[in-house]
Amino acid sequence: MFKFLTKQFIYGRIYLWVKDKLGAILFLFISIFLIIYFHKEYLNYIEYKEKFAESYVGLSFVIKNILILLVAGGYFYFYFVLGRNKKSIEEKSNQKQASIKEESKTSDMVSSLDEFLDDDELNRWLKLEWDEKISDTNTNTTFTSRS
Repeated sequence: MFKFLTKQFIYGRIYLWVKDKLGAILFLFISIFLIIYFHKEYLNYIEYKEKFAESYVGLSFVIKNILILLVAGGYFYFYFVLGRNKKSIEEKSNQKQASIKEESKTSDMVSSLDEFLDDDELNRWLKLEWDEKISDTNTNTTFTSRS
């Protein structure tokens, strides 16, 4: 039982550490993979170029690797730009929430009419509104008689 709880605690700690650094760890693995991949592709390119000197196989290696570099570059660019923008958006949101809290503390607005009107004024206002609704329904109703 103690061993199980210890393992769960350690796994939880590792997860919390990795969760914050997941982007950086992914960036590291992708970079290492690309280095190994391009080295292997370069060696294959040299081998094919020696075997088929007049062939366009070498050109296909170059085009494919340029496309892979463009995709990887786009991923890294958006990863860093979106990460930076996400942080700035969160900071602006936090500042805006803080200013709203300060504004609400100093605001002179009332939350309901009970704070603004006395009971007599409130009852008189409601009675006037009720009377207007009744008079509107009476004037809009027409009776037809059948003979």
